[in-house]
Amino acid sequence: MRLSMEKIGRVAEVVVDALLEKEALALQRPGRAGRAALVAAVRDLIRDDLSIEDEIDAEVERVLDSYSRELVGTEREILFRKTKEEIANRRGYVL
Repeated sequence: MRLSMEKIGRVAEVVVDALLEKEALALQRPGRAGRAALVAAVRDLIRDDLSIEDEIDAEVERVLDSYSRELVGTEREILFRKTKEEIANRRGYVL
C-alpha cells in the first residue's frame, strides 16, 4: 500500500471535516464519538480501495512477468498502465 495507515487516517479526517463543514452530511451520533465513527468508516473505505488497487497492480506484474522478453523503461511503463486499465475495467474498478 502506498500510504501508511496514519496517512490514510489523516486523509479520512480531512475528508470528514470538509464534508461536515459544508453540511454535506450529518452525524448519526453527536459530538466526537460520531465524528470518530465516521472517520473510521471513511478510513476503512480508503484502505479497502487502495487494497483493491494493490491487487490489480500485483495482477499486472504477473501478466508482465509472463512476457517472453524483459520489458524495461518506457515500454514497461506504457504496458503497465494499459494492462492496469484493462484489468481495472474488467473488474469494474475506476482508476
